[in-house]
Amino acid sequence: MIIVAVDGGKTKTSCVVFNEDGEVISTSSSGPSGLLLPSDTVKKNLWTAISGSLSKAGLRVEDVDVLSIGLADIDTKHDVERASLMVKELPIPRSVTTVVEHDAVVAYYAVTYGAPGVAVIAGTGSIAFGMNKHGERARSGGWNWLFGDEGSGYWIAKEALQAAARAFDSRGPKTVLVDVFLEHFKISDPLDMLEVVYRSMGGDPLKLADLAVLVDRAAEVGDEVAIGILERAGVELALACYATALKLGMVDEPMVVGTVGSVFKSKIVEDVFYSWLKRRLRKADFKPPLVGFQPIIGSAVIGFRRLGFERIEERIENLKRNLEV
Repeated sequence: MIIVAVDGGKTKTSCVVFNEDGEVISTSSSGPSGLLLPSDTVKKNLWTAISGSLSKAGLRVEDVDVLSIGLADIDTKHDVERASLMVKELPIPRSVTTVVEHDAVVAYYAVTYGAPGVAVIAGTGSIAFGMNKHGERARSGGWNWLFGDEGSGYWIAKEALQAAARAFDSRGPKTVLVDVFLEHFKISDPLDMLEVVYRSMGGDPLKLADLAVLVDRAAEVGDEVAIGILERAGVELALACYATALKLGMVDEPMVVGTVGSVFKSKIVEDVFYSWLKRRLRKADFKPPLVGFQPIIGSAVIGFRRLGFERIEERIENLKRNLEV
């Protein structure tokens, strides 16, 4: 059997083709396919990733048994309808079983394999999603940059830019972030950051989120302002996780907790997140962050479950090993 798993995020779209034993046949990637983007862009990037993987494998779309797609920004009933319609407009035969889920749901399955628990995504944006033993679902966060996305790459970058501005104005503590941004943007006057951020970058949250890595570098040399931003990010993400567990009545029950996304590459964010929760979710089984292609295994779990396979964990572990290679 041929299974195609897709992770359509705000930054890129990843696709993996594999068989029922979890053996990877091919992989590919394309541009972002979060649902806030224009429909034509989403469809183009989805199909580029899917067709690219199948072409590498020498397969046709008719050869696929299950197509499991996770998309960012499926938040409302209207989003669900729009996502389903866009996928139906792709050249996919009706014979192919197709599943479309929010990428937070995909992350949940990547972390838990379907067991009760909560997964937290922190990349460009941030969201926590969980499911309890009764199959009830809940989420916290995922409001995007105007409403929140606390702890996300965009939020970290925004906090750092604000801290640099305050430091330059003498309204806030001194921080090396000022020099870090000047060097990165190749400018000499901090006020020129306005030109770079608003004109060159267009205030684009996707581009701004990339600046989060600079905050981590500043923290590594001991900058207290940068460290404080990353520590607050860890707490905010932990709060989203705890709030989700609370909604589902799992605070005092065995559950799985894990994370997905580039923000958790920061050792400070990771340490604060896990230490904060370990003091409050005492029965939780904490999984290490998933990085690279690994989040896509959530789509794979959904595909295996849709096919009714047993020994899913064994198949997924094999898939993970193949992806790591």
